[in-house]
Amino acid sequence: MSRFFFLSRHVSVGYSLRARSLSSLSSATISIYQNNERLSLQECVSLLQHLGDTGDAACGKSLHSTCVKSGFDRDVFVTNNIMRLYTRCGDLLSARRLFDGMPERNLVSWTSMLSCYVHNGQYGEGLGVYSLMCRSGVMPNEFGFSLALKACRLANDFTKGLLIHGQIIKSGFDLYKFCIASLLGIYVGYGDVEAGRTLFDSIPLGEESEALWNALLDGYVKISYIDEALRLFNQMAYSRSPPNSLTYSMLVKLCADTLNLDMGKSFHGRIAKVGLENDAVVGGSLVDCYAKLGFLDGALKAFENLEEKDNTVCCTLLSGFCQIADATKGWNCYIRFLSEGNKPDMYTLASVLCLCSYMDSRTLGSLVHCSVIKYGFELDAFLGSAIIEVYGGVGMISDAYQCFFDVRDKNEVCFGVMINNLVLNSNNERALVLFDELRNLGLIPDHSILSYILRACANLKMLLEGKSIHCCIVKDCHDSDSRLCIENALIEMYAKCGAIDCANLVLKGMERQSEFSWTNVISGYSEMGRYEEALQLFRGILYTSVSMKPTQFTLVNVLQACSKTDSPARGKQIHAYAVKQGFESHLFVQSSLINMYAASKDGIQDACQVFSSMKKRDPISWSSIITALTQNGYTEEALKVFAEFQHSPDYSVDDSTLSSCISACASLAALDVGKALHAFAVKIGFASEFHVETAIIDMYSKGGTLKDARTFFDEKRDRNLVSWTAMMSGYANHGYGKEAVKLFNEMKESGLDPDGITFVGILMACSHAGLVNEGRELFESLRNDHCSELTINHYACMVDLLGRAGNVDEAVDFIKRAPFHSKSLLWKTLLGACRKHGNVELGNQIAGMLVELEPEESSNYLLLSNIYASAEIWDSSKKVRNKLKGVKTCKQPGRSWIQVV
Repeated sequence: MSRFFFLSRHVSVGYSLRARSLSSLSSATISIYQNNERLSLQECVSLLQHLGDTGDAACGKSLHSTCVKSGFDRDVFVTNNIMRLYTRCGDLLSARRLFDGMPERNLVSWTSMLSCYVHNGQYGEGLGVYSLMCRSGVMPNEFGFSLALKACRLANDFTKGLLIHGQIIKSGFDLYKFCIASLLGIYVGYGDVEAGRTLFDSIPLGEESEALWNALLDGYVKISYIDEALRLFNQMAYSRSPPNSLTYSMLVKLCADTLNLDMGKSFHGRIAKVGLENDAVVGGSLVDCYAKLGFLDGALKAFENLEEKDNTVCCTLLSGFCQIADATKGWNCYIRFLSEGNKPDMYTLASVLCLCSYMDSRTLGSLVHCSVIKYGFELDAFLGSAIIEVYGGVGMISDAYQCFFDVRDKNEVCFGVMINNLVLNSNNERALVLFDELRNLGLIPDHSILSYILRACANLKMLLEGKSIHCCIVKDCHDSDSRLCIENALIEMYAKCGAIDCANLVLKGMERQSEFSWTNVISGYSEMGRYEEALQLFRGILYTSVSMKPTQFTLVNVLQACSKTDSPARGKQIHAYAVKQGFESHLFVQSSLINMYAASKDGIQDACQVFSSMKKRDPISWSSIITALTQNGYTEEALKVFAEFQHSPDYSVDDSTLSSCISACASLAALDVGKALHAFAVKIGFASEFHVETAIIDMYSKGGTLKDARTFFDEKRDRNLVSWTAMMSGYANHGYGKEAVKLFNEMKESGLDPDGITFVGILMACSHAGLVNEGRELFESLRNDHCSELTINHYACMVDLLGRAGNVDEAVDFIKRAPFHSKSLLWKTLLGACRKHGNVELGNQIAGMLVELEPEESSNYLLLSNIYASAEIWDSSKKVRNKLKGVKTCKQPGRSWIQVV
């Protein structure tokens, strides 16, 4: 038998010289050769093997036809080589037809067909051929068993792999290297590393190959068995198969998977000691390990030590810089990579685009986009999405949109990135148009797209469209994680559109609620003015949910609701809860506490105490305390705090802080300080903010310089209703009623409609100037054209107007016709007019009625006492004063300010 093999080998070598010349022939040359000279069997085999190696399917089919004509196809050896040729060319159909038509199949035929399917990724069909082979009575050899086991491993059919293991043991191939390696792969892939270790230990000592060691080590690495992997590595170091580059690469991967930086550095030292630091595989694993563990200095050093840097390892390094947001170092690394003559691939460019998104640079994103075009990469959805993300991140939304149109074969990811950036850049209408286009193309939006589209509907207050999208969401099923994201977006949309009850229904229907869900609904109730329901929801979190706890953002919304209710006790309870949960040190919570306490008349001291206890302050907290002091009448203290704020490291003024300080100057009549703040507002560009504008006009008016107030008012081109009202109130306070009425008419001619506050100002001006007829006309206009704005303050202005003019009887009749249940304010106003005109009888009647309604209100007694004093009825005045001593409340002393020049 050995002699025959030697002769066959000798004959094959003899014919190989002729086969070499034939291997270089084209299909046309083979055809000519077929017609003029008959090919021998050995020449056909050599040509088939060569064409299989080169993958020349056309010449292979031509040669196949020649074999059929010559009758060589009846030879099993030739047929097997033809089948091998079709396998190498990927023509599985022709190979299977040839296999099925073979009159006689040997072990090589079956193994070749099995190999054909396995090597082309059709593992199920390969296992089918294996089953047919076993049923036909042909017993596989070690190569056939190895191929079948590989198919089981790659098809995740581990049960069949275990059955084949039994066949291997029964056939006596259990100690063959190919079978052992494949069996080890089966057990490792199945996760049964202990069985794999038992199989590995059954190998005779000294016959373990590097592949077997590495296969078992790979199993330990996949399940992160550190101790077993290190023990196996040490055993391998003393075996006949020392660790190679693949071994070290897997161990470095284990360090990355287990987040063990110290062990990674230790293996790095061993790698450098054995001289594999410059190896592309090992060095790339080091870069990947250090990058994943955030040790970018080590990753950069390992990258620089590589002799050959490819795009894969460069992309890994750049991704690491993206993770820690160190875009500058990542960009410099990419520049060095290019300077060494390397050409980036599309994945490297995508990583560079990720770096650009962190650098907030318009120029760099455009440069990388140009590189994509320069290197000839097609703008597919992958690269296009990365470029769109960069442009959208720096506000270049037009460029992002143009890039989106240039992308070929757009997918859901590309649409999602574009829609997200449109919404983030306030292009909500265009985002909705793009969403319709996505659905028309038959693409299915993911939870990210749906969330941003719902946000667009919320920004545009498009409730009907939002409900339509809600219907689509209900029809489609989503996993729990994405469903939570979409439901939170639905709550936000309904809350912003004012449909807070719908938002609450979504919250109640959620399978899994989050703190964000509750906070959005609480915020929605607060914005709608339904503060009690907001507080009730907060109690629901505390009493119904065990695992979920409110966040600092939840507390901010709850404190805002507390500030709008007349219950300081509840606010203090929330404060105590914030201290207990450790939220007291959060700046947002502290600022909200200041605002909450400042909303109560008696809470300003508590607000100051919260501010004083703050270890760290930001501009918002400074602004909150300054505004709180100003609104509660502590104007001098507010200016002192502002002076302290100017010397703090966090000094940064916004329009709210500046308007509060200017309002404080108005209350103090501190005209010089007010002018200085006016100049400061002009310098930093806040003089045109409507809050600041109003404060400046009010400051000049209360400071007695109406001329300066009017000059500033006339300089403003874009006047709003608040500015007009402030100027009219200034005229009213100084008794310039006609000027106020004239200004009111100018405002209406400019196209602005007055609101209720404007009417209060203009009616007050008419009252101070005695313009009774003008006041009546304005009130009738208010009642007829702006009925929804009509309040008791407008009636009080009319009572004051009539009372000042001496029309007391008309004022009494006016009060009686007023549509309010409580009219104390109106009677008090008329009581002041009685004093002016000495109407003791009516004043006595009104005062008696008020004392009966409000027995502890000191102002009623004082007004009546002043009426008696004005009429020189001193005994009655003294009696009323004596009664005032028994009243629990006392009159707050009045005060006024002047500026001493």
